[in-house]
Amino acid sequence: MRRLGLLLAVMVALALGACAGGQRSVAPLRPTVSTARWPVKARPHVDLWLHGYALLLEDTAQVPLFDHGYRERVTVAKNARNLYTGFDSASRQLRTTLRARPGLEGAQFLALYFGSWDELQQAMGYFLRAEGDPAQATNREVQGIVAFLAQQFPRAEDRDWARRFVSALESERSTFFHDWWLTESRRRAAGLATGDSLWQSVWRPRLQPFLNATQQQNGDLIPSMVLGGEGRAVPAGKQASQYAVHWPTTADSADALLFTFAHEAAGAVVQVAVNDHLTPAQQRAGAGARLSTIGLVRGGALLVARIDPALGERYARYYLAQAGRAVPASGALGALAEAFPMPEEMVASMRRQIDLAFGGI
Repeated sequence: MRRLGLLLAVMVALALGACAGGQRSVAPLRPTVSTARWPVKARPHVDLWLHGYALLLEDTAQVPLFDHGYRERVTVAKNARNLYTGFDSASRQLRTTLRARPGLEGAQFLALYFGSWDELQQAMGYFLRAEGDPAQATNREVQGIVAFLAQQFPRAEDRDWARRFVSALESERSTFFHDWWLTESRRRAAGLATGDSLWQSVWRPRLQPFLNATQQQNGDLIPSMVLGGEGRAVPAGKQASQYAVHWPTTADSADALLFTFAHEAAGAVVQVAVNDHLTPAQQRAGAGARLSTIGLVRGGALLVARIDPALGERYARYYLAQAGRAVPASGALGALAEAFPMPEEMVASMRRQIDLAFGGI
């Protein structure tokens, strides 16, 4: 039996504990092994998984969940090749189930827990053969995998959706996505190379005090051509976090890599600021979720401006454009505050936490 990942024992222990205690936070399957801090790593299977969701979901978020026009660009590319994949054939049924079971949207993060498409497929095979029951698995490692995936797909109809989704994605990958992704990655190579260089030589060292203070010392930075301003983050302690961020299209847009990382990394201070200033009743009414989404944009702006005020203005222009708002020639940070309103006491809390993290006060 081929093994999955490099650190299954950790994931197994956490997944089994989560199965017993209802915990939903599980460490990724493979740890960061590079000597570089927060290395930039392209992962085609992460893009494939997110690609499937981008084609299925209606994206109405203030900051879109996926890159502007992504679905349209893919449709044009397929039409130019005269392709109709198994995913296209299955998409209507997959979309119908997704609308009826919106909890399945949370599985967007799943690919970040695996090192490759083969690993993810193998894990899903174990899970489906065990019918989501760890007790039916053959050994403790597989039990951990099944327990983890059962948190994502707890019901029989969820497992059926996962089976159809993975099968459809395999058809999409072999018929279209693999070759298209390679072509697109070559087209974006200069943007990624510039972003990677600036990230390791300038931006990440400046951010490191904040990352250390918020238990985000290291992990993998995964560029995704499916994502825009709304990244995807799996915080997993000091060494193994997985953050998917926007893949810059050109060298001139390389700072989008920093902006989307800061947006995700700000979650550590956003959670404190929001939770400390809301009552339980307000949380139950959904205020916490709404303000947390806004807080990521505002917190990311504070974080980027803290390391470079000029970049802070560019960050604001980037997220105003993401939200479809007018982008002023100057005063973009003020315009961002108007577009993403947040109680001042929460903003002050985030600013104070960031200053503390950098040792400023």
